[in-house]
Amino acid sequence: MTTRRRRAAVVLLAALAGVLGALAGPTGPASAHAYLTNSSPADGTVLASAPDMIVLSFTEQVELRATHIDLADGSNRHYVPTSLTMRRPDGEDADSEAPADIVVGLPRLPADVYHLTWRTLSSDDLHITSGNLVFGVQHQVGPAAGPPGPAGPAPVETVLRTAGLLGLLVLLGGSALAGLAGRAAGLRRRLLRVAVAGGVLALVAAPALLITQVYAGTGGLPLAELSPRWIGYELGLAVLLAAVLMARTRSRPAVAVGVAAALSTAYSGALLGHTASGSATVMAASVIHVLAAGGWAGSVLAAVLALALPGTTRSADAGLLLRAFGKLAAVCVTLLAVTGLLMAGHVVATVGALLTSPYGGLLVAKLILAAGAGLLGLRTAGRLRSHRGVPAWGLIGEGIALLGVLALAAALASAGPARGPRYESVAVATTPQVSGQVADLVDAVVIRPNRPGRNVLSVTLNETRRPALAPIGGVSVVLLAPDGREVVRPVTRTGDGLWTVTTDDIDTPGTWHVSVTVLRPGLPAATDVHTWGVAGGPPPVAPAVPLEPVTTVLAVLVALGAMTGAVLLTRRRRSAAEPAMAATEVEMALSA
Repeated sequence: MTTRRRRAAVVLLAALAGVLGALAGPTGPASAHAYLTNSSPADGTVLASAPDMIVLSFTEQVELRATHIDLADGSNRHYVPTSLTMRRPDGEDADSEAPADIVVGLPRLPADVYHLTWRTLSSDDLHITSGNLVFGVQHQVGPAAGPPGPAGPAPVETVLRTAGLLGLLVLLGGSALAGLAGRAAGLRRRLLRVAVAGGVLALVAAPALLITQVYAGTGGLPLAELSPRWIGYELGLAVLLAAVLMARTRSRPAVAVGVAAALSTAYSGALLGHTASGSATVMAASVIHVLAAGGWAGSVLAAVLALALPGTTRSADAGLLLRAFGKLAAVCVTLLAVTGLLMAGHVVATVGALLTSPYGGLLVAKLILAAGAGLLGLRTAGRLRSHRGVPAWGLIGEGIALLGVLALAAALASAGPARGPRYESVAVATTPQVSGQVADLVDAVVIRPNRPGRNVLSVTLNETRRPALAPIGGVSVVLLAPDGREVVRPVTRTGDGLWTVTTDDIDTPGTWHVSVTVLRPGLPAATDVHTWGVAGGPPPVAPAVPLEPVTTVLAVLVALGAMTGAVLLTRRRRSAAEPAMAATEVEMALSA
């Protein structure tokens, strides 16, 4: 196989990998941030009596020792919780990404309005998650605030993440460029020194970031309780750095160790990010995204540090190196586009969330700046075809743009993704009627107007046996509120098979349970339980149009387009080469 065919095969395989990644399956709805799904009592609830506990239910595990609860009444008197415990589903351990509840024990509370503020850390990525809720004890409260939005990027964390990401990518990119340098020993040594410096920066930034996250307003968390994923990431960095140091002697084992360490580091980094609890497709996309970013952004930044110097820019070896790098950059940009689209559908819930959330704004800014860097890279590649030296200012401009992309990527990693209850459709799904069957009875329940306040509840009963086994002696209804409060209501017969009751007990929107019990002489009681949604909750913040299907389709189109372009380019080059080869063969025949 010729060199050109080998290069074309690499491009085709890279594009095909993007297509397979896009078609492998849809991404999951979870993310590494812990979100509050519901609470008991719910936000805005008015209780007839004081609760003895508050239950905060999260999508994923949180750190109990980093959880802070503040409870104050309407006169700003603060109450200290009597206990704070975590409740997990049966069979789940502390490192699981399964949902978990924080149970807050309460002292005796007098009748008043109470404001609860909570703050904790996600177990997976150690990001702060916080919020508040208001409830009343025999006192009316204002409208519910709705689900809290994701936190914005933390400045100190963003700076440290930028430093760590810069170091990692320069380590990857400098190593890749050194491998392309071939016999240019001087350039190769310079690039390896830059890669080593990047590795040292990444090694220092990682523990500094960890300490910042652990102690950022949470009171601290014992390092022994932290996820081993952080240790895996740091070890991967150390091994990768050692492999680069070994590569100075052109040791073949160093290359194998470096590739394995790069994969391990990228995977460990993905486990610490927003895609930690995604599907296998999302995790694979995250790993490929980091490696491709190192192949493009890391290589450009390493080239700026090592090559964009007065003496080096006129070097013929530098020009040849960057022309060879153009093919690697094309593959990496394609993979970045495909994997970035797949990951965007995981961290941004809806189109509205993309347009209205801080995370969405940062993501759009990152895409625009990355596109600008790509245009500068195309300009540099065009000038390299006609000049022996390196267009230094074009390379520096591309590097500055990519540095901005890294800063925005770090801000995205620091901020909470645009997922969770705030960006899902929070309107309660209601139906005009629910029905079911128990024993030989079919029951149908209707609640009107199905809003908090006074409602009329109707139950229609039909017997499937003819003749009936026994006459209906009585019917009772039990209402189970979202906060766990239970209300029993006897109903009155108002017609043939129709039983009704007027109730003021439905006082909060959300998911209720309606239990209908039918009593008949000589037969056991028959009970049927229905789930019922009471409308009146806060409207959705943004249109609940999922973003994921759009990004998946775009990822497939980008991958197919890149693959088609590679095929056409290969055919064109082959056609251009055939006349020259034919002329050479004729000259050889004549000379013979």
